[in-house]
Amino acid sequence: MAEKRYESTFLLSSNIQEEPLVAIIKKFEDTITKSDGKILNTERWGVRRLAYEIRKHTSAHYISIHYTAPPTTNAKLERTFQLDEDILRWLTLEMPDENHQARIAMKTRSETVEARKLTMAQAKIDADSAPIAPVKSVIAVDED
Repeated sequence: MAEKRYESTFLLSSNIQEEPLVAIIKKFEDTITKSDGKILNTERWGVRRLAYEIRKHTSAHYISIHYTAPPTTNAKLERTFQLDEDILRWLTLEMPDENHQARIAMKTRSETVEARKLTMAQAKIDADSAPIAPVKSVIAVDED
């Protein structure tokens, strides 16, 4: 079977500490690799506020795993999601190549904008901290 590119995004309870969080992510990555998949990238978006309450949670850890795998891998991965009580929601999408290229372009653009913002902020800090040259005041006196 031909491998396809997928993106699987899931929400984990915000009550989970760092160590168990890493173990849960590793469990899902192992599920993919054991099913002949290949992990391309794992993104941790951090804790974000939910638009609406899910199982009495108002915030969650957002995790996104990009991988290539045979289509049968998704059934195994989603079964693992169902069995884990810390998973609040999940969504797996097939990523056509043109979507992947657009995503890379958008990410590059956002990184460029962020770098520009940081440069401008640093320039403002430098300008604010630069010594101010004394201004000579000249008072013109009319002698009539």
